[in-house]
Amino acid sequence: MAIKCILLDEQSNIIDYADLSFMGNGISFLIPFTEDTINEFQKGDKIIFQVENKYNQIYDADISEISYGKIHLEEVRNLAPLLHRDVRVEVEIQSTIFYSEGGKDIPVDINLRDLSCGGMCFVCKEDLSMDNEYVFMTNWIETPILVKFKILRKESANYNMFTYGCEFQELLRTEESLLRASVFKIQAMNYRRKRMDEDDAV
Repeated sequence: MAIKCILLDEQSNIIDYADLSFMGNGISFLIPFTEDTINEFQKGDKIIFQVENKYNQIYDADISEISYGKIHLEEVRNLAPLLHRDVRVEVEIQSTIFYSEGGKDIPVDINLRDLSCGGMCFVCKEDLSMDNEYVFMTNWIETPILVKFKILRKESANYNMFTYGCEFQELLRTEESLLRASVFKIQAMNYRRKRMDEDDAV
């Protein structure tokens, strides 16, 4: 039985997809979807892989052998409890944020540029105060949640726009899980789209 996995680099960018298989003697190996991926590794290297659509099942392993299109693994370790960095993906999502002024909720249309489970970057025309409290609804996931955030960084951008770097606040563990899963899903979709574009160009 094979388990579909995503191969990642040290920055959590997708390298390729692979099938994770097991032999009767306990030996496990990865079979990358793309033949060229094999050439990126050699015996003794570490390889990082994530079970597809399971953000909390991410592992690294030592490569014990590479032969016949298979990357044989040893010393497989679960990295999920050790990961403290956030995977960040580039996006193009139209959304709306809100802040309160004079007892009224003021809407601001934004263009979300990148996203992680810990924060986001967006651009908009409004010159927003870094002292305000903001909220927005995650309109790109199946179960939308209301997220509080604060602005950490503000810079001028082209076309009389401003770029804002933000940090999410007071996330519940279940909300963080939903956001993290959505980031990995977007990452996988971006990779598939890139591979399709490369295939069409050939």
